[in-house]
Amino acid sequence: MLFFAFLRLFDCLYAIPMILATGLVYAASRNENTQEIFAQGLRLSAWIAGFMLLGLVLMLVLF
Repeated sequence: MLFFAFLRLFDCLYAIPMILATGLVYAASRNENTQEIFAQGLRLSAWIAGFMLLGLVLMLVLF
């Protein structure tokens, strides 16, 4: 069963552009300087990806 979950792991790659776009849009609404937008956007994207990864690990452990 776990093997089939890892086969579908590449479906999670579709989340990467959405995570980056969310982080950049949020950062752009807070800053005007391009360097600050990219720095804060990447930092926020890392946070979002980390929480999603934590949720994935919890679901794999619990179910």
